[in-house]
Amino acid sequence: MELWIFFALLSSILFAIVSVLDKYAVYDKSGISPNLLNMYVGYSNLIVSLFFLALYLRSFNSYHFYALSVGFIQGLSLIALFWTLKKLSVTRTMTMWSSYPFWVALISFIFMDENLKLIQIVFMMIIITGSITSNISLKDSKEYNFSLISIFIIIFGTIFFATSQVLNKVVVSEVTVLETYGLRGVGVCMTLALPFSSINNLKKLKDFVLDWNNSRYLFLAETIIATFAYLTILIALMTGPVSLVASLSGTRPVFIVLIYIVLNLMGLNLSEKLIKNEVVIKLFSALCVGIGVFGIAYF
Repeated sequence: MELWIFFALLSSILFAIVSVLDKYAVYDKSGISPNLLNMYVGYSNLIVSLFFLALYLRSFNSYHFYALSVGFIQGLSLIALFWTLKKLSVTRTMTMWSSYPFWVALISFIFMDENLKLIQIVFMMIIITGSITSNISLKDSKEYNFSLISIFIIIFGTIFFATSQVLNKVVVSEVTVLETYGLRGVGVCMTLALPFSSINNLKKLKDFVLDWNNSRYLFLAETIIATFAYLTILIALMTGPVSLVASLSGTRPVFIVLIYIVLNLMGLNLSEKLIKNEVVIKLFSALCVGIGVFGIAYF
């Protein structure tokens, strides 16, 4: 197995842990608002990024500007993701979010010279199918009745995120991973945190952060784990085709499902319960991802 495949899958697993922590340990338990979550993630990225930039940034060229633009665009996409995550279940939200590799494939086909084999495209589509079907729900709930606003916002977020991934591929070919991460973090803060940083919100954020019982899970998820998750996907993009990296990193919903199944079996009181009749669907999605990963690694 090529090394970029390992890092793409590792990124997917780490981001799955982040998503579950954001939903169950942060949103459900602390009741933090989307605006405060946006601010925390933005400023957290900024602090870590400035540390990297202080150590490694020695010049600034057009590729560094592209890296900054990646963060700016991703900040917009994260606003859409966090808003949807607050309104809907984590599995339902991430199922829709996992469609972004389609946009990556389309954008890279139009603007980049990626020569993928037909067999690789087939396995990529198998992975995406598994990711999307991983969270099909058989239960009826008003929670899943999407409004046009919800659909528009999540599509908006996926297109922007896909665009940022293609730009990332261009950037990491010319700029070091830590510089790319650092400039991306500055851009994320500009769109994700600054627009919500009123004096009142800054005070609320300070109180939340200082309340360690509430903020510790957010610190673990968005400051620690998310940092390593994003670094691993940048490493994968250094040598892997962006379309295939996106399809592998888009397997996050499958790992989210596996995590919440394990947590339910452990008896934890989660807002989403395991339904036995859905096990076949989960196994099918996991099988699709397994076949797809094996096929990409082998061919």
